[in-house]
Amino acid sequence: TIQYLSGMAVLPDFEYDIFISYRHNDNRSGWVTDFVNALQEELAATIKEPLSIYFDKNPHDGLLETHNVDKSLEGKLKCLLFIPIISQTYCDPKSFAWQHEFVAFNKLAKEDQFGRDIKLSNGNVASRILPIKIHYLDAEDKSLFENELAGVLRAIDFIYKDVGVNRPLIFSDARSENINRTYYRDQINKTANAVKEIILGLKNAGKINHVVIKSQHQQGSRDETGKRSIAVLPFVNMSSDPEQEYFSDGMAEEIINSLVHLKDLKVAGRTSSFQFKGKNPDLREVGERLGVKTVLEGSIRKQGNLLRITAQLINVEDGFHLWSERYDRTLDDIFAIQDEIALAITEKLQITLMGKDREKITKSYTENPEAYFFYIKGRFYLNKRLLRESLEQFEKAVAIDPRYARAYAGVADASIILTNYGFLAPGEIMPKAKLAANKAIELDDSLCEPYCSLALYYVSFEWNWSEAKKNFKRSIELNPAYAQAYIWYGQYYLTWIEGNYREGEKLLNIAIKLEPLSAIGYLSMFAIQCNNGKPEEAFQMAKEGFALDQDSYLSQRVMGLAFAGRKEFGKATACIEKASSMSKRSVLSLADLIYLYMQRGMVDKAQEVRAELEKHMKESKYTSPFIMGYAYSNLGDFDEAFNWFEK
Repeated sequence: TIQYLSGMAVLPDFEYDIFISYRHNDNRSGWVTDFVNALQEELAATIKEPLSIYFDKNPHDGLLETHNVDKSLEGKLKCLLFIPIISQTYCDPKSFAWQHEFVAFNKLAKEDQFGRDIKLSNGNVASRILPIKIHYLDAEDKSLFENELAGVLRAIDFIYKDVGVNRPLIFSDARSENINRTYYRDQINKTANAVKEIILGLKNAGKINHVVIKSQHQQGSRDETGKRSIAVLPFVNMSSDPEQEYFSDGMAEEIINSLVHLKDLKVAGRTSSFQFKGKNPDLREVGERLGVKTVLEGSIRKQGNLLRITAQLINVEDGFHLWSERYDRTLDDIFAIQDEIALAITEKLQITLMGKDREKITKSYTENPEAYFFYIKGRFYLNKRLLRESLEQFEKAVAIDPRYARAYAGVADASIILTNYGFLAPGEIMPKAKLAANKAIELDDSLCEPYCSLALYYVSFEWNWSEAKKNFKRSIELNPAYAQAYIWYGQYYLTWIEGNYREGEKLLNIAIKLEPLSAIGYLSMFAIQCNNGKPEEAFQMAKEGFALDQDSYLSQRVMGLAFAGRKEFGKATACIEKASSMSKRSVLSLADLIYLYMQRGMVDKAQEVRAELEKHMKESKYTSPFIMGYAYSNLGDFDEAFNWFEK
């Protein structure tokens, strides 16, 4: 039952070069066997000398309760590189593979002559544990793995992703059908190259010329324009409480906001960088997709008032660590830590700080940590489009610190989006949004966000076109990298007010270039192309946005509308029903469902939804008259529809 490939290890005192560890259930279809065979073939084409692989087709290796498991496996675990196949069942402390292979190797490797973590020939540090991930993991399993590693799980993913699908990637899967856009052959090649780097690093241990490498990496951190470039990935929440996720996200977002003012530094947009959250991506892929040469990643462990924050600045081409630091501080030091990290980045990337650059980087918008925590929680909820929760957090922040300009800008943002979605009465909330935006500008007229919110207020509520245009332009002038301003200006004003489709499309393309992995830009472009009579282009935009974010109400709704435009009403209904569930049966999604049920001849279903909508109208404080008109027009009751439209 045991398969030995290629003989002995390339270094003395080791039995094998590679040990493949997995759970028996994950090879019922032969996936692991196929992976080992494919890896063996790729290694033969990648590395000059043959490598030995220990792969047990029966992962219990015939060991019985009467056998000494530790001693039986110790010799076989004496290998240079350990590859666990991480599945939904691998992370089980009671399983054979976890206890007697993964945990055992982790302990053995730490104690041998090389140690578990080794320095490669290019100066990068790598673990001798190279995980292959074939399923997305639950937070509990991921935490278990990372606690054993005492670090972030970085894996090469062999995962096929589609709606409701979480299965291993196979050779025949087409890249275009896989939302992850990964291809089996490429992932095998990445695995073989990683093995090669680690094996060569072990063979050449202690022979690295650090000075030459550092010089090379500093030169390599510039992009084709000569600018330095960076993506700040969301920090990993290492706290036992998943509710602290807002804190780790907030840290990364604040660092982005500090760096974006530097003219000599290209900073990837927040939304695009956060697309890699929880995915442990290959850094070369991050660099390619975001157009950056360096990445900042880190982790936060928060326990009571104590913080442990780690940060690493990495060259994406080869994983070389340009800088790393660990901070053991208290919550009161959070602002100082953010400043230190941002300044360290400018130093390591050799960026000259001109004029007020240092002041901008270290600028603190509040001195009150409690107000800051409410603010970053508000941003966290806003990014997830949990709008009521977001507004509540921003209002708490300004209550604690009435001079917190960015928190007022948050109040304006959340309020305006809530009314535009039809959740709150415009006459009640819009004047408050205007006051909040103006207060933010009064406190700090260098912020771009309140000008953008104020512009959308003038478009949506007062219909003051000159003020809208002036404020949109001011927002972009203050921060040319603020993608939201291009989206709102291009869609809500240039397209829908001026009918200037060419300019609207131009601004949306700028937004997409700034945030290439943000769904919002593509979904807004869908609206422009629909209005412009370009159904095929609109459908492609909807698909792009949907592929980037299937977990949002907006993506599901737009994809549903796109299918409806093609008269694919079954697919459209599936998307809108999911959007309705996500939005807790929002009135807009109910009106959409009425339209689709009527198109499919499901009149009884449409009438059921109408009754639900009317019940909601009677029980809620506010229901948008426009949405009610839209619903009745979908039912064909045009007299009632016009009554609502008049209101």
